[in-house]
Amino acid sequence: MMKFLKISGLDKLKLPYTLRSNQQEIIDTIKKGLVSKNHIVIEAPTGSGKTFTSLASALPFVLDNNFKIIYCVRTNSQQEQVIRELKEFKNSGNKISAVALQGRQSMCPQQKDDNELAKSNWSEKSKICKTLKMQSKLGENGCPYYKKLLRPRKNLVQTWLSEVNSAEEFTLKAENDGVCPYELNKLLLKEAQIVIVPYVYFFEDFIRKYLLGWMNTSIDKVITIVDEAHNLPDWSREAASESLNVKSLRKASKESDKFGLLMGDGSPPSFFLDLVESAIKSLGEFHISDGDEEGLLPSHIVSLDSEVPTFETEMMSLGKMTLYRLKQQSSDLSQMGQLIRQTLLEKGKRPRSYLGSVGDFLCRWLDSIESHSIRLVGKGPLRLEKVCLDPRVMTSFLDETAGVVMMSGTLSPLGMFRDLIGLKPESTLKKFGSVFPKKNKLVRYVSDVSTSYRELNNNPKIWIQLIDKLESIIDNFSGNIALFFPSYKILESALNEIKLSKPIYKEYSGMNQEELMNTVESFKSDSGSILAGVMGGRLAEGIDYPDTSLEMAIIVGIPYPAPGVRQEALQHYFDVCFNGKGWEYAVESPALRKILQAAGRVIRSETDKGMIIITDGRAGKFSENIPDLELSNNIINDVKGFFEA
Repeated sequence: MMKFLKISGLDKLKLPYTLRSNQQEIIDTIKKGLVSKNHIVIEAPTGSGKTFTSLASALPFVLDNNFKIIYCVRTNSQQEQVIRELKEFKNSGNKISAVALQGRQSMCPQQKDDNELAKSNWSEKSKICKTLKMQSKLGENGCPYYKKLLRPRKNLVQTWLSEVNSAEEFTLKAENDGVCPYELNKLLLKEAQIVIVPYVYFFEDFIRKYLLGWMNTSIDKVITIVDEAHNLPDWSREAASESLNVKSLRKASKESDKFGLLMGDGSPPSFFLDLVESAIKSLGEFHISDGDEEGLLPSHIVSLDSEVPTFETEMMSLGKMTLYRLKQQSSDLSQMGQLIRQTLLEKGKRPRSYLGSVGDFLCRWLDSIESHSIRLVGKGPLRLEKVCLDPRVMTSFLDETAGVVMMSGTLSPLGMFRDLIGLKPESTLKKFGSVFPKKNKLVRYVSDVSTSYRELNNNPKIWIQLIDKLESIIDNFSGNIALFFPSYKILESALNEIKLSKPIYKEYSGMNQEELMNTVESFKSDSGSILAGVMGGRLAEGIDYPDTSLEMAIIVGIPYPAPGVRQEALQHYFDVCFNGKGWEYAVESPALRKILQAAGRVIRSETDKGMIIITDGRAGKFSENIPDLELSNNIINDVKGFFEA
């Protein structure tokens, strides 16, 4: 029997704003879904107030049912937006309590004075922190910030929950008060009604169990809101994937020499590690075709064709060992890693063990053959990789919650998104149109150019036409322009050939966050400049370019995924899972979302005016899902006519 939630708390909730345009409809849609504990998928463009409306819809259920909201975000900037809205609800007279949770990397003040802690990863930080806390409890030096939390303080939780703070504000205030922000935050979770977390805290199974424990609640008492949910399928697959590269093997070999440990059979670990490296090299030579970067390994311990090597058969052949011995030696490495980590921890050192990491990976590799994953051997760097194909591995638990709200400006086709995440078949799927004046935006595509690999190979003149087209558009517009390419390779090739007199600010692969943001700010403060990035990259998603800092976006081609064994496997898997829709789910829809995200950078407020141009004739096939897209017969006239109007 379906349980329904009470919503009389709606009368108690005081809204901080007068509802605009379709916001009441969005609230009613979410509210109706949550009453029946359903899953709701909302696509609404920039300016719809998705953060505000999702909170306005869910907060009444928290007030009435003793439920909690877990609000999942991908980036810190998205977390800050949720906090801003919650402050408005609080200032309007609502009694709400919220915690913005981030990892130790962001919240630990002790790492400023502890070099070993500072250079540790999240797992190592957790181990060091556990040791320091134990020392503090025993009266030893430990962590001074945690030690202060051990002293009873009256109304500590109520005092800190009386305000709504961003993670940054909270961290600074707690540090100034001499207490550990991370541990204090954990104490507040028990009483907090709304908890804002990065994806990993909720979708990683073992972290989620800790989170629910800290919150003193169960999954069936949680309403889940996921912001920028278009990122969730790819994030989930990546989070469930892992790899082992040759560099790690060599670091593990050096570590084994340093500690002088021996395997169970008395041999040095370096001998076994050399065998692993030789096996990976051999697999690469056999499975990676000329011109490719990856090769697909058989999905069985022993291939159906005995002449085709797997990692297991290659190791058994090279090392003249049984599968049992291979597993035993991998386990030996894993146990060595545990010993090394504990030894380093006791010496106050970062508990990092490459031997342990290699052993842990190999144990997982040898113990699991999963239908939802593939195994690859790759180069650059040379590596073994287990690739998850199914996002539902990370999201299937959502059916246990008290309701789910998935939101983004780019989720179409909504049914496909529902299927990929594994939401209920009866989920509410609703798409809302833009609230901005249509006259402020023009969307056009040109049909005489393309970035199709096949077309460029068959007719090199297409590339020359594309370069000429880009030069012509840029020369006939004086405002700021963003060029979004399908790949860094095409970006570099195009910029090397386009003759421009305007300043160019570009993104490159591996660019660090500080340099990226400096590039963006320089572009925004300039006039008549060019910003060049890739679709799916950081410049094309999640960054605002307000007012006249960006007036035109040129989408250079269709960002179809790069072909290869990984992509072929994904398409085949989706074909099997989703009734032959592999091409749509694995190729067309991801390309569409990247186009829409890049195009969405131009119009961010009701006063913005901008033009989006797609320089690829294949764009016409997306006309149903790209609002107001039309073919241009004369793109220069369209540019001049729009901006002179």
